[in-house]
Amino acid sequence: MYEWIALRRVGDGGVAKVGDRWLESDHQVPDYVADALTGLLAGGLVMLVDPEPDPNLGAVARAALTNVGADRYEGLCQQVLLLPGAQFIDPCRRFVDEDPDPVGGTALTG
Repeated sequence: MYEWIALRRVGDGGVAKVGDRWLESDHQVPDYVADALTGLLAGGLVMLVDPEPDPNLGAVARAALTNVGADRYEGLCQQVLLLPGAQFIDPCRRFVDEDPDPVGGTALTG
């Protein structure tokens, strides 16, 4: 479940890595999400793009899904949709009609 949460957050945009910290909209993400993001980065499901130097923070790199990450997210969404009550939420809204990486659009790679 943590992997799905992390992939969804990256797909929604706004996740970045600063040094060894993961941020979402300039706030540190919970440890369970940070751990999942670190694993996804190591596994090639998430990549860091557009590093920008920040004099106060160091290099800030935006997180984006790779094609493998987008495929994994889609597979996890199918599992989530089978859970009781899933019909009352929209667990996979980013990948139904929209670009999975709203910031970069073309950042998906294999």
